[in-house]
Amino acid sequence: MDGLDLDSFDDVPKVAGIADTWWRGTDSLIAIYRGEAEVMHAPSCRTATIYAGLDAWGLRELDT
Repeated sequence: MDGLDLDSFDDVPKVAGIADTWWRGTDSLIAIYRGEAEVMHAPSCRTATIYAGLDAWGLRELDT
């Protein structure tokens, strides 16, 4: 996870929180989960899921 280059990504404010952070690129989303790692003091438990090759529908913002 430390090797992820998020410079060209924008944060997704609707899901920004202490435990989860999402980043939006031109055709991808990256979800970073660190809540359990912080609670358990186990940095190795941090995870990132990368959704690549998304179109405009996959990157649309949903109203809540």
